[in-house]
Amino acid sequence: MAKLERIYRRTEAGLRAWQGQDASLSAAQRQMLGLIDGDTHWDEIRKLLRSHADHLAFADLERRGLLASEAAALGSDLDFTGSFAFGK
Repeated sequence: MAKLERIYRRTEAGLRAWQGQDASLSAAQRQMLGLIDGDTHWDEIRKLLRSHADHLAFADLERRGLLASEAAALGSDLDFTGSFAFGK
């Protein structure tokens, strides 16, 4: 894996905001919160975001404490290049 990616999850506050249709969230932000189901790798999320504005809104959700992230473990490498070894 060339760079360490992130794993995202909804926080309790994020779950409440999503379920309660928090009026301070835009429709796009509510939709983004709905994309997160358990531990979700950034590569999966990135496929669903359409624009730079979507990326900024997603980052705002994390700043507001509605999402949390952590560095993905090497075993979470979705393209399997992290454990690929060339023969000797």
